[in-house]
Amino acid sequence: MVQILSLIHSGDGSLSSMPYIPADVTNLKAKYHRESRLADIEDTIAYFEEKAKADTDFFYMIRLDDEDRVRNMYWVDGAARRAYKHFRDCISFDVTYLTNMYKMPCVPFIVINNHNQSLQFGCGLVQNEDTDGYTWLFKTFLECMGGLAPMNIITYQDFSIRACIEEVFPLAVHMHCRWHIIKKAEETLGPFFADRPELHKAFELCVDHILTVEEFERSWTAMIETYQVQDNETLTSLWEKRMYWVPAYFMQCFFLFLQTTQRSEGFNAALKRYVSPGNSLLQFAKQYTALQQKILGSELQQEANTALKQPKLLTYLPMERQMSKIYTNKIFNK
Repeated sequence: MVQILSLIHSGDGSLSSMPYIPADVTNLKAKYHRESRLADIEDTIAYFEEKAKADTDFFYMIRLDDEDRVRNMYWVDGAARRAYKHFRDCISFDVTYLTNMYKMPCVPFIVINNHNQSLQFGCGLVQNEDTDGYTWLFKTFLECMGGLAPMNIITYQDFSIRACIEEVFPLAVHMHCRWHIIKKAEETLGPFFADRPELHKAFELCVDHILTVEEFERSWTAMIETYQVQDNETLTSLWEKRMYWVPAYFMQCFFLFLQTTQRSEGFNAALKRYVSPGNSLLQFAKQYTALQQKILGSELQQEANTALKQPKLLTYLPMERQMSKIYTNKIFNK
């Protein structure tokens, strides 16, 4: 672009001598950005092809729009694909923003392994956060993983994502992030509870310390009637969405210590230390690979610790000794 403008300013040194109009400059800029974008896509595909030569299980798919812009992208290394069948119990799914020069949200698929570590099962980029984009991404993920769907999924509260999950992963149990729901509710409930401390205590007891659906629903109904808060819109909304976030509804599902998308958010924070909003697609993919290598190295270290170090026993009971041999050190200590 600098070269183009220097040509425009050449000649006798005056702009008036150049036979161009502002639309010409706009067209030149558009052509430059289009060519730059195409070169970035070509370089990224070449990078993925090189990865696929070294790793036969490497998978990637890119979807372009009519103007040759990346509409959706997903890629995953072979190690993650091979591990998926062992750790598909629960996937945490969240979106992080401004991680590349095209301002395309990054959508990592995060799971927890047998060392209580976060692993990434590939990364998606979406041009538009709409039903079409997420449906493509989920279907591509399912294809990549040989049609094996995750058993449980936790996401932030987004009903367009819920619709896509119901379509692509109809048998998966889907939980909304409890922390985000409560945080949003506290914007109105905070002052309301401040004037009603006993109601606040009853609310926390009902949500946090009840194990069955039947008991939860009885306790909630009793709480509403006891404190006469039938007209509170926030509490009514929480009740209507109770099956998406209240722990009692998920007691029979294996969510691996999760009730929030904190694992995804923690990964997103780590990712932003590796990439910047100015990264091209190629730079982003390379930095993502660097982060993945660090994660895999940490996993190998934990494997070695479990193999070489005996965890400390507190009771010396037979069951404790048995569990110390079955669980990894991290899970045994937890």
